[in-house]
Amino acid sequence: RGLGDVYKRQVDPPALAGAITQLIASAGAKSRKVHCSVASQSSLVVRPIEVPRMSEAELVETMRWEVERYIPFAASEVIVDYKPLVAVEQLPESQQNMDVLLAAGQEDMINAYVEALTQAKLEILSLDVEPLASGRALIDINADRGAYEQVIALVNIGAGTTDISIYKRGVLSFCRPVALAGDSLTNAISENLGREFAEAERLKTEEGMILFDASLYRTAIEAGSEREAENERIELAPPPEGETSSEGPVFDLGDEENEAAAAASGEPAAFDLGGGETPAPPPVPTAQNVGDTMGRRVFESMAPTLAELVTEVRRSLDFFSTRGSQTRVDKVFVFGGTARLPHFERFLTNELGTEVEIGNPLARLDIATPDGYSEELKSFSPMLPIAVGMGIRDLME
Repeated sequence: RGLGDVYKRQVDPPALAGAITQLIASAGAKSRKVHCSVASQSSLVVRPIEVPRMSEAELVETMRWEVERYIPFAASEVIVDYKPLVAVEQLPESQQNMDVLLAAGQEDMINAYVEALTQAKLEILSLDVEPLASGRALIDINADRGAYEQVIALVNIGAGTTDISIYKRGVLSFCRPVALAGDSLTNAISENLGREFAEAERLKTEEGMILFDASLYRTAIEAGSEREAENERIELAPPPEGETSSEGPVFDLGDEENEAAAAASGEPAAFDLGGGETPAPPPVPTAQNVGDTMGRRVFESMAPTLAELVTEVRRSLDFFSTRGSQTRVDKVFVFGGTARLPHFERFLTNELGTEVEIGNPLARLDIATPDGYSEELKSFSPMLPIAVGMGIRDLME
């Protein structure tokens, strides 16, 4: 998974194939069949779009011409797939429009994925898109606990991009990538503390924390709010110029249209993975109780960038809530490497005014681990929703 960052950094497919082969051998994996995720980056567009209600045959013809309105690159250079989020026969008779999930990736990027995996002698079962994979691991698997009765935002803070996806009652309704993520925080540490990138990454991972002193980040938060007021409109995908692609579907968007209908009937149980009463949270760290430590200096270096990231997440949630849907987000799951920063979810809860939890895709799974590895696996769980979502793909369909 995660080949998007590799492609973005222009690692050649033969070198990547060698690394994948070595990884599979070291893990002792026997199967050669793989599901591969495609990241939402500059070479990929994933977004729900609205079109007039029509049959499947009519949709095929319409999408040949519709796609160029939503992609920021030449339509002649893309590979496209799409799927109605709710099957037309399940729509109310009075509903005149329908929502379709569109995935469009530049052909060179898709070819790089396929070439690397083929050279590694792997059989590609699907190219999945990350918002669907993570939704499978954090939302679909919890349908019996009321997940389909809520509006849930998934915030995936990767290395180069933060992907914000919002599911409304089990259906993906909003996607937006933001060019602020883990590497942005590492670069801020590097610049402010005068460290090389690798050392700054180590400091972030080993020393990084969130301090709950308003004075340390409030100025940065307010500066982000001012920028937000100056730029209220979110550009999701500017209309490009170019010819319409005639490529047939290659992305496999799965069988998502019936997921919302699969929720259990009757009053759902509360969507709570805690397993009992929630213990009182421990005291939060502040500048006073951590002193002049490296952790404090790391946080102070990251604070302005964290403020920008929070602003972008808030803008996305507000955009979804106020521009047409009039639906407030009930819960946010945050995941990715940056989500492992101590108290990160409490920081986001404070700043967003919405309940935020760390996305743990292992909470409903029984996993056999060697002695002594269960806690280590748990610590890495925020980095696994996409991988788990692809792993359980066949089980969920």
